[in-house]
Amino acid sequence: MTPLAIASLQILGVLLLASLAQSKHSILHLTLYDHEFKGPTAEHNQTIYPVAGLPNVKWGFLQFGTLFIGTNILKETISFHSPTVGHLHGVVGVASLDGFAIEALASVHFLEHGKYNGSTVEIKGVINQDQQVSEVAIVGGTKHFRYATGYMTFTGTPVVNATGHNVYKLDLYITQDLQDDYPSI
Repeated sequence: MTPLAIASLQILGVLLLASLAQSKHSILHLTLYDHEFKGPTAEHNQTIYPVAGLPNVKWGFLQFGTLFIGTNILKETISFHSPTVGHLHGVVGVASLDGFAIEALASVHFLEHGKYNGSTVEIKGVINQDQQVSEVAIVGGTKHFRYATGYMTFTGTPVVNATGHNVYKLDLYITQDLQDDYPSI
Protein backbone atom coordinates (compact mmCIF):
# COMPACT_ATOMS: atom_id res chain seq x y z
CA MET A 1 0.00 0.00 0.00
CA THR A 2 1.23 3.47 -0.80
CA PRO A 3 1.72 6.09 1.91
CA LEU A 4 -1.12 8.13 0.37
CA ALA A 5 -3.53 5.18 0.59
CA ILE A 6 -2.57 4.53 4.21
CA ALA A 7 -3.05 8.20 5.12
CA SER A 8 -6.45 8.22 3.39
CA LEU A 9 -7.58 5.16 5.35
CA GLN A 10 -6.40 6.72 8.60
CA ILE A 11 -8.34 9.92 7.88
CA LEU A 12 -11.48 7.93 7.04
CA GLY A 13 -11.12 5.98 10.27
CA VAL A 14 -10.83 9.14 12.35
CA LEU A 15 -13.89 10.66 10.63
CA LEU A 16 -15.91 7.48 11.21
CA LEU A 17 -15.01 7.41 14.91
CA ALA A 18 -15.85 11.09 15.26
CA SER A 19 -19.27 10.62 13.68
CA LEU A 20 -20.05 7.65 15.92
CA ALA A 21 -19.09 9.58 19.03
CA GLN A 22 -21.60 12.31 18.15
CA SER A 23 -24.68 10.12 17.81
CA LYS A 24 -27.34 9.28 20.38
CA HIS A 25 -28.43 5.66 20.56
CA SER A 26 -31.86 5.15 22.06
CA ILE A 27 -34.04 2.10 22.56
CA LEU A 28 -37.71 2.43 23.42
CA HIS A 29 -40.16 -0.34 24.33
CA LEU A 30 -43.86 0.42 23.84
CA THR A 31 -46.79 -1.90 24.51
CA LEU A 32 -50.07 -1.19 22.71
CA TYR A 33 -53.28 -3.16 22.23
CA ASP A 34 -54.68 -3.50 18.72
CA HIS A 35 -58.49 -3.76 18.66
CA GLU A 36 -59.68 -5.27 15.40
CA PHE A 37 -63.35 -5.53 14.43
CA LYS A 38 -64.03 -8.03 11.64
CA GLY A 39 -67.67 -6.97 11.70
CA PRO A 40 -69.73 -4.20 13.28
CA THR A 41 -70.53 -4.44 17.00
CA ALA A 42 -72.53 -2.35 19.46
CA GLU A 43 -69.26 -0.64 20.46
CA HIS A 44 -67.67 0.02 17.09
CA ASN A 45 -67.85 -0.23 13.30
CA GLN A 46 -65.89 -2.77 11.30
CA THR A 47 -62.16 -1.85 11.05
CA ILE A 48 -60.80 -4.34 8.48
CA TYR A 49 -62.26 -5.09 5.05
CA PRO A 50 -61.43 -7.47 2.21
CA VAL A 51 -60.82 -5.37 -0.92
CA ALA A 52 -59.44 -7.80 -3.52
CA GLY A 53 -58.87 -11.47 -4.10
CA LEU A 54 -58.72 -14.31 -6.54
CA PRO A 55 -61.64 -14.72 -8.95
CA ASN A 56 -64.25 -17.40 -8.33
CA VAL A 57 -63.30 -17.97 -4.66
CA LYS A 58 -64.78 -16.58 -1.47
CA TRP A 59 -62.46 -13.94 0.01
CA GLY A 60 -61.50 -14.58 3.60
CA PHE A 61 -58.86 -14.49 6.33
CA LEU A 62 -57.58 -17.95 5.39
CA GLN A 63 -58.02 -17.67 1.59
CA PHE A 64 -54.77 -17.28 -0.36
CA GLY A 65 -54.68 -14.07 -2.38
CA THR A 66 -57.22 -12.09 -0.35
CA LEU A 67 -56.12 -8.51 0.35
CA PHE A 68 -57.45 -6.48 3.27
CA ILE A 69 -57.23 -2.85 4.25
CA GLY A 70 -57.66 -1.85 7.86
CA THR A 71 -57.58 0.93 10.39
CA ASN A 72 -57.62 -0.82 13.75
CA ILE A 73 -57.80 1.07 17.04
CA LEU A 74 -54.75 1.16 19.34
CA LYS A 75 -55.45 1.35 23.07
CA GLU A 76 -53.28 1.66 26.19
CA THR A 77 -54.63 -1.59 27.68
CA ILE A 78 -56.50 -4.70 26.64
CA SER A 79 -59.81 -3.01 27.57
CA PHE A 80 -61.59 -1.27 24.70
CA HIS A 81 -62.60 1.42 27.18
CA SER A 82 -58.98 2.42 27.92
CA PRO A 83 -57.57 5.58 26.27
CA THR A 84 -56.99 5.49 22.51
CA VAL A 85 -53.36 6.15 21.57
CA GLY A 86 -53.63 5.82 17.79
CA HIS A 87 -54.48 3.54 14.90
CA LEU A 88 -52.87 0.70 13.00
CA HIS A 89 -53.39 1.59 9.31
CA GLY A 90 -52.34 -0.94 6.75
CA VAL A 91 -52.71 -3.46 4.00
CA VAL A 92 -52.40 -7.19 4.57
CA GLY A 93 -52.62 -10.10 2.21
CA VAL A 94 -52.97 -13.83 2.73
CA ALA A 95 -49.65 -14.86 1.23
CA SER A 96 -49.42 -18.64 1.72
CA LEU A 97 -51.43 -21.36 0.05
CA ASP A 98 -52.37 -22.87 3.43
CA GLY A 99 -53.81 -19.47 4.44
CA PHE A 100 -51.79 -19.00 7.62
CA ALA A 101 -49.13 -16.49 6.52
CA ILE A 102 -50.24 -12.87 6.26
CA GLU A 103 -47.87 -10.36 4.62
CA ALA A 104 -48.34 -7.03 6.42
CA LEU A 105 -47.37 -3.48 5.53
CA ALA A 106 -48.69 -1.05 8.13
CA SER A 107 -48.20 2.18 10.07
CA VAL A 108 -48.61 2.57 13.80
CA HIS A 109 -50.03 6.11 13.75
CA PHE A 110 -50.07 7.94 17.08
CA LEU A 111 -52.75 10.57 17.76
CA GLU A 112 -51.92 14.21 17.00
CA HIS A 113 -52.70 15.31 20.57
CA GLY A 114 -50.87 12.47 22.29
CA LYS A 115 -47.36 12.01 23.62
CA TYR A 116 -45.90 11.18 20.19
CA ASN A 117 -47.83 13.95 18.38
CA GLY A 118 -48.85 12.28 15.12
CA SER A 119 -45.65 10.25 14.72
CA THR A 120 -45.66 6.94 12.87
CA VAL A 121 -43.74 3.69 13.11
CA GLU A 122 -43.63 1.73 9.85
CA ILE A 123 -43.76 -2.07 9.95
CA LYS A 124 -43.38 -4.86 7.42
CA GLY A 125 -43.32 -8.61 7.72
CA VAL A 126 -45.17 -11.89 7.95
CA ILE A 127 -47.76 -12.56 10.64
CA ASN A 128 -48.38 -16.28 11.13
CA GLN A 129 -52.03 -16.84 11.98
CA ASP A 130 -51.28 -20.32 13.33
CA GLN A 131 -48.75 -19.05 15.91
CA GLN A 132 -49.40 -17.26 19.19
CA VAL A 133 -46.57 -14.74 18.58
CA SER A 134 -45.29 -13.30 15.31
CA GLU A 135 -42.47 -10.83 14.75
CA VAL A 136 -42.28 -8.13 12.09
CA ALA A 137 -39.62 -5.55 11.27
CA ILE A 138 -39.75 -1.87 12.09
CA VAL A 139 -38.44 -0.30 8.89
CA GLY A 140 -38.81 3.41 9.59
CA GLY A 141 -40.91 6.15 11.08
CA THR A 142 -41.80 9.83 11.08
CA LYS A 143 -41.51 12.77 13.51
CA HIS A 144 -40.37 11.34 16.88
CA PHE A 145 -39.46 8.05 15.21
CA ARG A 146 -37.35 9.22 12.26
CA TYR A 147 -34.63 6.70 11.43
CA ALA A 148 -36.38 4.04 13.53
CA THR A 149 -35.47 0.39 13.18
CA GLY A 150 -36.21 -2.59 15.37
CA TYR A 151 -38.97 -5.13 15.62
CA MET A 152 -42.52 -5.58 16.82
CA THR A 153 -44.07 -8.70 18.28
CA PHE A 154 -47.71 -9.38 17.54
CA THR A 155 -49.35 -11.61 20.18
CA GLY A 156 -52.88 -12.97 20.21
CA THR A 157 -54.84 -12.46 23.43
CA PRO A 158 -57.76 -14.36 24.94
CA VAL A 159 -60.07 -11.48 23.92
CA VAL A 160 -61.77 -12.95 20.87
CA ASN A 161 -65.53 -13.04 20.64
CA ALA A 162 -68.26 -14.16 18.29
CA THR A 163 -68.78 -10.63 16.95
CA GLY A 164 -65.25 -10.60 15.51
CA HIS A 165 -63.71 -8.21 18.07
CA ASN A 166 -60.14 -9.46 18.42
CA VAL A 167 -57.39 -7.91 20.53
CA TYR A 168 -53.68 -8.28 19.85
CA LYS A 169 -50.81 -7.18 22.07
CA LEU A 170 -48.17 -5.21 20.16
CA ASP A 171 -44.70 -4.87 21.71
CA LEU A 172 -42.58 -2.39 19.77
CA TYR A 173 -38.82 -2.35 20.33
CA ILE A 174 -37.71 0.84 18.59
CA THR A 175 -34.03 1.70 18.07
CA GLN A 176 -32.81 5.09 16.86
CA ASP A 177 -29.34 6.45 16.18
CA LEU A 178 -29.52 10.25 15.95
CA GLN A 179 -26.79 12.84 15.68
CA ASP A 180 -26.39 15.09 18.74
CA ASP A 181 -27.29 18.12 16.64
CA TYR A 182 -30.40 16.46 15.18
CA PRO A 183 -33.38 18.87 15.40
CA SER A 184 -36.07 17.74 17.80
CA ILE A 185 -39.78 17.83 17.01
